[in-house]
Amino acid sequence: MTGIERERRGNGAPTTRWRRSKLAAAVSASIAIAAPTGAGEIEEIIVTATKRAESTQDVSIVVQALTGDGLSDLAVETFDEYVDYLPNVVAAGNGPGKKELYIRGSATEQTSVTLSTAQGSSPGVALYVDEQPVSFGGRNLDVYAADIERIEVLSGPQGTLFGASSQSGNLRLITRKPNPAQFEAGFNAGYGLTSGGADSASAQGYVNVPITDNLALRAVIYSDNQGGWVDNVPATFTPSGVVVDRNNATGFGPDMTPRTAEQRAAGEPGSDSIATARNDGLVQDDWNDASYRGGRISASYGIGGDWEALVQHTAQTLETEGTFLADPSLAQKNASASFQPDFNRDEFGLSTWTLTGRIRNLDVVYTGGHVSREVDGVIDYTHYNNGGGYITYYLCSGNIYDSTGTDPNNCFSPLKQYMEDSTNTRTTHEFRFHTDPANRLRLLGGVYLNDAETNHVGDFQYAATTDAFREHISSYNNDDSGDGFLLGNTTLPTAGTNAVGPRPPATVFFNDFTNTVEETAFFGEIAFDLSDTFGVSLSARAYDLDSALLGASNFSFGCRYGIGGNAQRTSDGRCNGTDFSNDVTLRLRTLGQFNATGDDAVVLNARSPNGEDGSPRDLFRGGGSNAATLAAIKGGYLDIAGIAADGSVNEKDTIVKASVNWQPTDEVLVFLTYAEGYRPARLNRNAGQLSTNQTGVFQNYVVPALARTDDLTSLELGLKSDFLYGALRLNATLYRSEIENLQVSRFDPSNVAFLFFVENVGDANANGFDVDLQWAATDSLTVMSAFSVMSTELTRINPQLSGIAVPVGAELPLSPKFAGNLRARYTFLLDKFDAEAYVLATINYRGQSVSGLVGSAELMDDTLYRQSGSYSGLKLQFEGGTYGTVPIPTDSVSGTQERLPRNARFINPPATTYNLSFGIEREGWSTELYLNNIGNETGSVMQIAGHYTPLVSVQRPRTVGLRFSYRYQ
Repeated sequence: MTGIERERRGNGAPTTRWRRSKLAAAVSASIAIAAPTGAGEIEEIIVTATKRAESTQDVSIVVQALTGDGLSDLAVETFDEYVDYLPNVVAAGNGPGKKELYIRGSATEQTSVTLSTAQGSSPGVALYVDEQPVSFGGRNLDVYAADIERIEVLSGPQGTLFGASSQSGNLRLITRKPNPAQFEAGFNAGYGLTSGGADSASAQGYVNVPITDNLALRAVIYSDNQGGWVDNVPATFTPSGVVVDRNNATGFGPDMTPRTAEQRAAGEPGSDSIATARNDGLVQDDWNDASYRGGRISASYGIGGDWEALVQHTAQTLETEGTFLADPSLAQKNASASFQPDFNRDEFGLSTWTLTGRIRNLDVVYTGGHVSREVDGVIDYTHYNNGGGYITYYLCSGNIYDSTGTDPNNCFSPLKQYMEDSTNTRTTHEFRFHTDPANRLRLLGGVYLNDAETNHVGDFQYAATTDAFREHISSYNNDDSGDGFLLGNTTLPTAGTNAVGPRPPATVFFNDFTNTVEETAFFGEIAFDLSDTFGVSLSARAYDLDSALLGASNFSFGCRYGIGGNAQRTSDGRCNGTDFSNDVTLRLRTLGQFNATGDDAVVLNARSPNGEDGSPRDLFRGGGSNAATLAAIKGGYLDIAGIAADGSVNEKDTIVKASVNWQPTDEVLVFLTYAEGYRPARLNRNAGQLSTNQTGVFQNYVVPALARTDDLTSLELGLKSDFLYGALRLNATLYRSEIENLQVSRFDPSNVAFLFFVENVGDANANGFDVDLQWAATDSLTVMSAFSVMSTELTRINPQLSGIAVPVGAELPLSPKFAGNLRARYTFLLDKFDAEAYVLATINYRGQSVSGLVGSAELMDDTLYRQSGSYSGLKLQFEGGTYGTVPIPTDSVSGTQERLPRNARFINPPATTYNLSFGIEREGWSTELYLNNIGNETGSVMQIAGHYTPLVSVQRPRTVGLRFSYRYQ
């Protein structure tokens, strides 16, 4: 076969592993996936999935690779588009820069984007740029695909070579490197028109400059303005008394259900007036636009001998406006009803360095990197009126201590917004070596260091609070100055907080956290050819990982009803509101110290700095007390094993991977692989807090101190094969994956606590079949297809979630039973223009799936109905039994008959998308006309996280555009 050499060992026996010549490797790295050659043969793609350069057909790993030219053909440039042609990969989330990846059904439920930085699971799929991991939970780095050599997707656990968060796979973006052999330059530009949406325009340019025979520079810059297609339509919002009152499980706030003057005179609870919000100033068509700006510069230098150094820096700014979620209950398609601005600025800088060389018979690599990311944003939070357990405390002026019920209770503006300022930094170092890949015995080993820190400040601002608190100021005697309230916005003197001084007056709650992860790992692999046709390999990784959550959640509780006394005042006499604040550092350290000493007094005497009337109060409260938390620990309801005295968690373990390969011919490889992967434990802000609702299925419920590491093991039987003299390629994999202690994000303000937290739902498995087929039918026609068949189920539910999560046997969310794509590319000559033309047609299909692991769908749909008078229209999948203990009315909005909601999840309907493009290429110039989403498929996916009524993500409608490019070399 072209570019393939049969290799002989010293005894003259031919091996069955292929070794690509240098020429073949260079050609392979630059040819698009499945691009036809003159001989009608499918070319190889060289990947580094095993941390060595090898053909995709030679590695016993399921690797899907899209090269730079292939990405260009398919118009793949952004995070959303990476996964469109990867049927076993799913991306879910709230828009650019706010998504998570799932591979082979290992999906749970995304954390709310307002809290993912502070309190979300680590990702289960690691994202890499070259050698540098850039994964962040809930918000994977949305790296623009400019001047990319290829994208590699490694399915199945990759933990032994790539570490934490490579639990179910990796997605790796491999950039083009400087080339000292020749000058290269080029640019791409495009313009698109979206049906019912705004126009889009993009441009990028690159240059490669050889300075000397050993030194080369490469640079790329890009700009992409993506027009929106979701309209923000005129709307009003009046909080529903039925919804708010049933969520008010604590009773901390007056009733909100409207009452008449006669009812007030009779002392019946309720509200006398409820303000309505309008969004007139925010009505806008196509308001969910996004822009990418950035560039990358790199330099490579041949130091001498076999040594080479590479340094790169990438900088990018992603800005979005508006929401990328649509409200399915609205009459208009692709529409939202937002009441506050939505804006997100996501900026990162990534510096990487690599030194490669050879010491005696060892190839040596040292690589490191530093990524710094800053996210600033504003999000409409008005929907929290439908989910918060303390809404009327901030919204209404009524006095819950008025036993007669005759005190006026007016409810003010329901407008709310969230403001975020988060910074992620991550520095890694890796040193590794490997022996000659041509040897019968091959070794690889290395050490990896990782130091990551997240600093997060999130302010939750409510428009009504000052008015609600001021209306009866003389009665409550909270602020004699008459200048309003400082509210809960002074930072507690707590390790891990980032902000200094007071926050804006509208801030009634904030998160201020520092999350750290430090890891040291040693990894290695040994591979041995048992014979000319059989080989085995074994790899392992021993890791030592420390993680900590420091900081505070501060509340404005205690600024009304005379709570707190002088201890709740600042020096200028205004209410400080720290009485109910949550010192997370102290909470976790208390649990750790009790774990270390076993002394009951450590928990019983744990006190917050400021309590009622200036005296310290119990640290563990909300639904219980210090004594109740201690009883939960001793009763086995709260597991604190592994928490150190300083509140951190240390994890040490060794994971393994083993593979057996059989290569009966040069064109066929069969492998059987066992692999393990993991993602780290996550500590909870409200660790040890008892559920406010202690009835029914919530009896003895305690918010976990941490969600423990969830481990994934996989067994794969794979086939990689070429037939018809290299014209037909068939790769297929049969797999079974098992997940222990699957992590899931939860928010249940009506029953448990009004803070997001992470817990282990139980065990699950996924069984499936992946196929990748490529056929160079003629010199001109290439057909490509990839599909995935999969079934998933929960196999065990942790006792604490029995009757809360969906039952054993239920499928995992965002895991369609079938997904696939079909592509065909036909090239032909245009003799009149001395040019080559092509037509590319693609079909993408994603089957039906469900959203979420907690059966809250009917409750959410009912909340929407009570709020707006209409249901979402989304289909529900009922899982049997009931959900929680919060009743819903069974007749009209004003009805009194109630029942428990049924355990149900929303169904994401199947979606089929058709794309077509026509291009012409001549002497380095090319132009292409494309038509994407011809059928105007919505492709809606219900997004559970952080919302209390149904909202769906939708894909870009039908788009027609023109692309133009030029390459000089």
